[in-house]
Amino acid sequence: MSNKHYTCAFSHLILSGRCGCKFGAKDCIAEKEFGACLNKSASDDCANLYQNLRRNSDFALNSHHQSNLSVGQMAKIKMGGLLALQEIILQSDTENIADIAVLVADIKAKYGNFSDLPFSKLMAKISKFKFRIR
Repeated sequence: MSNKHYTCAFSHLILSGRCGCKFGAKDCIAEKEFGACLNKSASDDCANLYQNLRRNSDFALNSHHQSNLSVGQMAKIKMGGLLALQEIILQSDTENIADIAVLVADIKAKYGNFSDLPFSKLMAKISKFKFRIR
């Protein structure tokens, strides 16, 4: 196994316990814990998926022309998007993602290109998603 760590687009979701990933790893610098990815290809695919979800979610978040999003808005895009895609691809309506890497690979296999995702079907789930239920 390699000691190389790559950026994890979904590290916050993994660290929160809402998602799992076979390539996910925890690392620490000083007292700060952060998530990392052990697979460059998976890291690139997840980043590409997130960028496509981000570019297409301005309307759902009412964030037109806003370059910096809050942590909550990013969580809505990431978790809401993954849950919506899990529903479409796996016909599963669970509120957790067992393995992000597997889901992203399934998405890539079905759509080929992340820009071809059915964004209109994803936006309802993204706009309704609440990270913390009160």
